[in-house]
This record gives sequence, structure tokens and C-alpha cells, in this order.
Amino acid sequence: MKNIRRLAPAAALALLGMAGCNFLTGGETQVDPNRPTVATSRQLLIGVQANLWGLWGSDPSRIAGIFAQHFTGNQSQYQSQIQNYSLNETVTNGLQTSLYGGGGLVDIKKIEAGAVAADDKFFQGVAQVLEGATMGTGADYFGDLVYSKALQNVSNGIQQASGDFPNPPLDNQLAVYDSVQTVLSAAIANISSTRASDVGPTDADLVYGDRSSAAQRAAWIAMAHTLKARFYMHTAEVRGQAAYAAALTEAQQGIKRDADNYVGAFQNASGLQNFWYQFEVTAARTGYITPNPFFENFLSSRGDPRRTEYFRTTAAGEDISAARLAPDFQQPYVTYDENTLIWAEAAYRTGDQVTALAKLNEERANHGLAPEAVAGQALLREILSEKYIADFQLGPEAWNDYKRTCFPNLVPTGTGNIPGRLYYDTSERQTNPTNIPNPGTDPNGSRNPNDPPNATSDGDGSACLGQ
Repeated sequence: MKNIRRLAPAAALALLGMAGCNFLTGGETQVDPNRPTVATSRQLLIGVQANLWGLWGSDPSRIAGIFAQHFTGNQSQYQSQIQNYSLNETVTNGLQTSLYGGGGLVDIKKIEAGAVAADDKFFQGVAQVLEGATMGTGADYFGDLVYSKALQNVSNGIQQASGDFPNPPLDNQLAVYDSVQTVLSAAIANISSTRASDVGPTDADLVYGDRSSAAQRAAWIAMAHTLKARFYMHTAEVRGQAAYAAALTEAQQGIKRDADNYVGAFQNASGLQNFWYQFEVTAARTGYITPNPFFENFLSSRGDPRRTEYFRTTAAGEDISAARLAPDFQQPYVTYDENTLIWAEAAYRTGDQVTALAKLNEERANHGLAPEAVAGQALLREILSEKYIADFQLGPEAWNDYKRTCFPNLVPTGTGNIPGRLYYDTSERQTNPTNIPNPGTDPNGSRNPNDPPNATSDGDGSACLGQ
């Protein structure tokens, strides 16, 4: 694992910014006034990676974890707003901006342009994987997004006073996912190129950069396939069998071992620690968010060893385990477990229960659990149960799966149903009022039309309680 001691000061501050603030008021999205006007692709890549870790592991993930009932919000806005579903634009202020600003799409496009100029398809492909991951995650959180017309009035990374699209329109959520699939496919093709000029990011890649060029390529390609499988699953509620079949094809080429998990390469140095450490220890917010009793009981009732891997009991109550709260914990974000369980579910949904059971038991064996011998609805329930457990702290994935399947069949903790999306940032609405609605007039309301509510739970066919 490549450490991050060589992070530039701006990137170090970015890591601290998103993790420690009450809500996202800038974080990784802000451009450090002390950094050079022109940064190299290698320097930009460091900030892009940190920004993506923030999208998957900082405040957005904490919000999604509360909605999925992995966590309970006990204090401040985590109780009054998130736990009680009293959402408004301030909940996400800064999150949407992080998709586009410093460390987001504007810097990703600079890296891609630099790689094209250097005739380095490997480096270009890595940037495209990060683009797909960033924008696909944005669609997960918000639904419709500015994407196809984003940055049209930007020159050299500087917003211009005029342009073809000074107020760019929103793309439909499904169109965003389709664009993400296109860019990830291009990424795989580019990373596969092995010409002499295709050097790649080498050790500027903070996760796979300590490997040989061939091994580094293989890891990025597998990660890209798993991301493709993930985003196909996010469309399956409305696209059905075609989406599940596509997810199955991608998962078969995805991450095959824990050693290839894509992680946040955190370390024990100021501003570079994992986000939960920064939230609880650096920002002194222990107790603001605690393990949800439902999830703890879910783990305990199954005799799952991850109960003690995830959580611990302290004098003050339940908390994240010491291992996961360590400042240098390498937080997984795209994993072998996820890929294996997507493979299992997609096989089940497309009629192959033999493979579905084999993949379920492969993931269980990875955690020292005995094999299951189940079929039919019971098999699907076990796959979804394992996915709910494996999704812990995996960005918004537990929430995404819940929205798609109504499993577990969660009882709402606030007023109304469990939210199905987040509202756009205040700053984005104010700068693009033509296209960004406020919550009161947003036609999608609290749920995207591409993610309709479930009448029943996929776990057992009972009436869905929270959608």
C-alpha cells in the first residue's frame, strides 16, 4: 500500500476539511490560495483521490449510514435533521460543489487533457475511472445532475463570465449513469494500452501505486469493472433484467481478492487520518453518531464476527471499533465482498441460483462463516443480508441497496418515509437558478422517479414499511 506522506499541504487540508465540519461547507472542494496556478497531473491526482474518499467516507457517508440504519444520529444536526428526516439544502451544502470544483470534475478533466497531451492512455484511463466514480456517486446522492454540459464555460480551470452554458441544465439520473458507464468502458480500454508512452500515474496513485505497472493496471481495470457492476445495479429497479445481466457481466471481471480493494490510504499524520478519526477525535464529536441498535442486533442474531470488527462497547456506550477508528485505518470503498455479492445477486436475478449460492458462500467463507444451503426467496434474503453487512461504511451503498430492494424492511426513525435522495446545495441553486430547483419546487421531491418506492420488501415479500 502506498502511503500518503507526499500529499501536498492543500490535499492534507482537504482531507481534514470534509471530515471535520458539521456539514460540508467546502472541504475538499476548495482551492487552496497557496497552491500554484498550474499543477501537474500527478499533483492533481492526489487531490482528486482525496476528494473521492470524502464523497465515499466523510459526511455524505455518515448521512447515508443513518438513513440505512447502520448508525443513529444522537446530537446536533445528525439528530434534529438527519435522524428525523428534516432535510433541507444546508444538509449537503458543499457536497454537490465537490463533484465539480477543486479535486472534482474540473481537476479530473485537467488530468485527462494532460494525459492526452502526453500520449499516456494509462494515466488518462485512471482519471476516467475517478470521473466515473465521482459522477456516479453524485447521481446516487442527488439523482439528476449537471454533467453533459458541465464545465462548458470553463477555460484553464477558471469559470468564465460567458459561455455556451453559463447555467448548465440537469441531465436525467439514468442518463448520468449511462454516461458513467461510457466513461468507465473508455477507462478500461485506455488502461489496457501498454505502449511505451503509457506510463500511468506510478506512485502518484495512492492506492495501487506501489505495484508493478502490470499489477497496477490490473487493479484499476478490476476496480472499474466493479464500479460498472455497482452502477448497473443502481438502475436495476427500473431497467430490470437487462441491468442485472450487465451487472453480472461486469462483476465477473471485477475485484477478485481483498488485496485489490480500493481503499482510502490514510495514515497517522495531521490532516491525513481516516475520516471517522477526524470526526470523533480531531473534531471531538464522539457520541454525535453511534451504532444503530437494529444493525448491532442484526449482526448478533446471525452470529456474525463482524459485530466486533465494526463496533465496541465503551464506558460512554457503543462506538466504532478501535481498529476502524484508528487514524491510519485503510477504509475500504470498493471491495471484493461487494463484487462477489453483486455477482451473487445478479446471478439470482437472472435465474442462476447455483452460481448465486456459490458466490454467497464465497463471500461468507471470506469472513470465516459456514456455507449456506438455501434456495429461492431464502437465498435472495441471505444475499441481501450479507450485502447489508458488507456495505458498512462503503459510501452510500447500503442506502442505495435499501432504496432498490426495501431490505432490510426498515422502520422509519423520523417524520415520513426514509429519504430517497438529497437536495441540491444552496450555492448551486443560487448560481444556477434556471435549472437547480429549491426543495419546495423540486419536481423529484424526496425520491427520484428512477428509483420508485417499493410496495414490498425483496427479503420476504412483506409490505415495505419505509418507502
